Amino acid sequence: MTEAPLLSVVVASFRRLDLLAECLESLKAQCEKNGAELILARAVRESEAELARVAKGWRVIAAPMETGVPEIRGIGLAQTNGEWIAITEDHCLAAPDWLDTLLAARGPDVEVLGGRMSNARRERGIDCGAFFAEYGFYGARSGKGAPLITEANAAYHRSVVTAVAEWARAGSWENVIHDRLYAEGRRFRLVPAARIRQNLSYGLRGFCRDRFTHGRGYAATRSAGLSGMRRLLHVLGTPALPVVLALRIHRSVDPDERRYWMRGFPAMLLFLSAWALGEAAGYLRGAAR
Repeated sequence: MTEAPLLSVVVASFRRLDLLAECLESLKAQCEKNGAELILARAVRESEAELARVAKGWRVIAAPMETGVPEIRGIGLAQTNGEWIAITEDHCLAAPDWLDTLLAARGPDVEVLGGRMSNARRERGIDCGAFFAEYGFYGARSGKGAPLITEANAAYHRSVVTAVAEWARAGSWENVIHDRLYAEGRRFRLVPAARIRQNLSYGLRGFCRDRFTHGRGYAATRSAGLSGMRRLLHVLGTPALPVVLALRIHRSVDPDERRYWMRGFPAMLLFLSAWALGEAAGYLRGAAR
């Protein structure tokens, strides 16, 4: 019987091949050093030969092109054998010591590890704003409940991976998954030194649409346990959300990124406003049903 590896690495992928190639290159040396099992879960839109040139050495788990991000993550996680499973996405660049830093933080007293997100695209205000709006919350411990950990920079112990993969394949995002694990008494640890840099350049209209969709989905999930009156109160509170969220991001964001705060602030506020509109739509839709 083949001995299970200490470490598996999952990359969830649906974006351009050039971004994926940069991501995999950032992982290559450290995966080899740690003898990691390599799993690429991809919503495939190119020929097998094109993908093989980029993903040499990785076991590719194909998904239909329209598969959502949580489902892609779950498909990849379900194929792993490692004691610890690190996960990221194709628009990310791993710091050279990312895996070593995560592994150094593991122990019998923890089942979920979460690193810190940084930004590889700092030249444009839109990219800075998108980074703050999407990743500025992560890497901080919330006042109550699970720490805020993104699955673009996380690692799971084998004991929780089956459940995480199942929930993800059912369409659950990391906030829902981590809240469930926390409620079960699973133990979390933040590892700020384990850094991943997001490497995607954004468009204003497209990312507004993305934030609206995510905000609507977030509110739709929350609506399942709320009365009509509670939903209405949440709708009435959404105009204040952009400012509230901006303050929360400023407290939580990677200190190295704060110097770019003013550069990204206008775009960030626009993206947070799109999220707030999405939340309002999600609560109203839930109330209408």
